[in-house]
Amino acid sequence: MAQALRISRRWLVQLLVCLTIVCLVGCSKKKPPADTTSVDQPHPPDAVPGAVAIATLERTGCYGECPVYRLTVSSDGSVVYVGTRWVKVMGRQVYKVTDAQLAELQAAFERANFAQLRDYDKVENTDDDWAHISYRRSGGLSGMKRVRHYHGDNSAPPALGALEDEFDRIVDSGRLVGVPAVSGTSSPSPAANPTTEPAPATATAKPAHATDNAGPADETAADPDNHP
Repeated sequence: MAQALRISRRWLVQLLVCLTIVCLVGCSKKKPPADTTSVDQPHPPDAVPGAVAIATLERTGCYGECPVYRLTVSSDGSVVYVGTRWVKVMGRQVYKVTDAQLAELQAAFERANFAQLRDYDKVENTDDDWAHISYRRSGGLSGMKRVRHYHGDNSAPPALGALEDEFDRIVDSGRLVGVPAVSGTSSPSPAANPTTEPAPATATAKPAHATDNAGPADETAADPDNHP
């Protein structure tokens, strides 16, 4: 009888040890924080160490197959691309543009008189996507100005949409998004192939193939950037 009790206690101790280990392992696997950024609010710039973000473009989801991605261009020519949905390349990619491309991008903001633009966020219907675009003048010495543009707001000037498309063309985002350069002119050759960084983990045209990275069928539940 005493031996049976000792065996029972030993099994009980082993069971408790196993349960403790399972609990500790389960608690240590924390889920990454959910993306709670509203569709009408931009993400912060994706920083590159040692450089200053000078321009960003973020395109959000819609009720259709709008590519969801964001771009951050820094003072050293670095471009951080983060593809989220309906794009050819998912996740984070980092590559560089040339000094000529960087100068062309800055000239495009000046040509559009970006400093005088305001937010165009009147939601006249709910099917369209948003573009958030920002720019820092004077080589990074001044603050970043941001414009929120809902593509269903008919009061937005054509120059704003043209600037968004020029941004994509100049940094050649189409090869990652999966759509050609929006402008009719040929896009500059990339300075280097993009490099993939480990993922901690919007162009209004569709991807080249509708099935590429389409994600789950229920896009409202799967895409935090979709309209609720």
